[in-house]
Amino acid sequence: MAQDTGIAGIGAVALVAAVTSALVIFATPLLTTIILAVLLAGVLFVLTAVVLRLRGHGIALRGLGQHSAPSGIEEDGGLAIDPRHVEPSRSQQLREDEARVLEMIAEDKNAKAVLEKVTNLLAAQYPGSRFRIVNDDLFDEARVDLTWPILPKTETEVGWVLQAVVRTGAEPEAEVVDLAVDLSRLAIDKARHRSTLRYQADHDALTGLLSRRAVLEALDVAIQSGDSVGLVYCDIDKFKEINDTLGHQMGDELLVAIADRLTEAAGDAPFEVVPGRIGGDEYLLVAAGPAKSQLTTWVEGLSFAMRAPFVFGTVTISTSMSIGASFAADMTNREGELERAELMRESDLALYQVKRTGRNDFRFFDAELRAIEAADKKIEDDLRQSINNSSGLFSVFQPQFDAERKLVGFEALARWTRQGIGNVGPDVFIPIAVERGLMERFDFEIFKHTTQAISSLRREGRKLGTVAINVSAERLSDPQFVESTLSVLRKASIDPSTVVLEITESSLLHDLRERGRRLEQLRAWGVRIAIDDFGTGYSSLSYLRGLPVDIVKLDKEFVSDIDSSEMSQAIVKAILALSKVLELEVVAEGIERQEQFDILAELGCDIFQGFLLGKPLPFEDARRLAEKTWLANPFQGGYDWPDVPPNLADMGEPTQFSWATTA
Repeated sequence: MAQDTGIAGIGAVALVAAVTSALVIFATPLLTTIILAVLLAGVLFVLTAVVLRLRGHGIALRGLGQHSAPSGIEEDGGLAIDPRHVEPSRSQQLREDEARVLEMIAEDKNAKAVLEKVTNLLAAQYPGSRFRIVNDDLFDEARVDLTWPILPKTETEVGWVLQAVVRTGAEPEAEVVDLAVDLSRLAIDKARHRSTLRYQADHDALTGLLSRRAVLEALDVAIQSGDSVGLVYCDIDKFKEINDTLGHQMGDELLVAIADRLTEAAGDAPFEVVPGRIGGDEYLLVAAGPAKSQLTTWVEGLSFAMRAPFVFGTVTISTSMSIGASFAADMTNREGELERAELMRESDLALYQVKRTGRNDFRFFDAELRAIEAADKKIEDDLRQSINNSSGLFSVFQPQFDAERKLVGFEALARWTRQGIGNVGPDVFIPIAVERGLMERFDFEIFKHTTQAISSLRREGRKLGTVAINVSAERLSDPQFVESTLSVLRKASIDPSTVVLEITESSLLHDLRERGRRLEQLRAWGVRIAIDDFGTGYSSLSYLRGLPVDIVKLDKEFVSDIDSSEMSQAIVKAILALSKVLELEVVAEGIERQEQFDILAELGCDIFQGFLLGKPLPFEDARRLAEKTWLANPFQGGYDWPDVPPNLADMGEPTQFSWATTA
């Protein structure tokens, strides 16, 4: 508007000049004098109007904060003067302050610092004025009212900003107020978002307990305090069985209920306990400042509390918990990271020992466990060396018979001769191989050794019948499992139909779709699949129909008391009946008494195995036993492997393999 008025004044002066020039040229002196006087009066009138107009808008600018009309429009409909042109110095400062606040928000500065900067922004625009932030979460002025620029009070949680209100001084422009409000709202919104993300990172989404990272940070804090520290590592016994039989939703409800019980127990402790869930069915609790006797008593009570049933409506779940604990009496002058790793390792070893000896108990790491750990480490090192050198690993062969006690084959069982010590029992080295990540390679070495033994007999025209070879969950999970298995069998010229691969229930059902696909590929080549220890794992009888198996091996628990337990007899009858419908062979292992054999034979079991019939034999003894059943055939030769699976029709599409030798 100021610009338009100025242009009008300049135009009037130009008009006077033009008329004057014309009069000088064309008009008489008297007429010229009269006309000039009139024009000069008109120009003075226009210039006076311009000055008054400017003054009028200056008054309107000072009262702009009191108007309710839109920015730039006066209530009387006239145009308002743009304050950016009237007060350029203040506008420039405002833009710079706004840019700095936005930069701070983009850099994730904390909300307190940003609000202080907004305070400074308002204070710079209106010196002497005081402002407050109003919270819409709770209209309690005593809690949420903040007076600016008294900055220390901005430590109060402010929540969402609604308005900034003048406490003293002149009323500010609405645009400046809105800018301050928007910047504050943006800063607090982002702070709340960060707080939400931080909570999600620090807490388990299902149970609300601390996450693995957060509970380990709590452990670090306890260690840095220099006081005593206890670490309690908990694992739910047979949780996967509960999850698979009752469903994942019920499993989640159980995890939440256990978390609640742990939290309650933590609250009752005579020292500070911080519980967390570190994944799956595992929990970790940090105890700060306990005496060893206090911690022992509390852990014992925790173990007892976890045995109480959990009730969910009409469903009652009885479970237990294995607990391993470690304790450090004095953390002064300790290396924090090293001590954390040591406490974790010790509690883990204590938990492992509880699981190894039967579960449903607790144990503290002590000198005895330290000695066990040292011995296990030496076993691990020696076993690793044997695997690397393919030395000391071999199989023994336990015979299998039909109901007429006629030999039908053998099961190959893994053994290890430790250099300088002798034979080590599988109950000793198998758990260590699984725990230390050696099982896959160990399993494959045993498989190669067994096939080499079978191949040596075949070259002599002899055989062992059907040979069952155990396959670990670790090896079954190998993406190259099928190809490496077929490559070894082909290299040894072994008929795949004479090989049975025994898979445990748990390893198969862990990833049934993918692992089942691999087993179907092997079945297409003639390899038969047996599900081991069936009946006490995670599956039910209804699973049998969809499993890619040919043979069912009864769990030894049913066989051991089948001559004294009606329940075991009923379960075995049900398994046998369904297996016959599905055309599956049933093997009973662990037969040690004649009564067990007689009952199983009467019920219709197909194959029998156990100490009553024959102990595991060295290869040469198994060979001599086989010679009594099967005559040698010197013209037998090796098996002629086809280029495609002989049972391709069962597969639907051919499976291509590269027959590179797998060492």
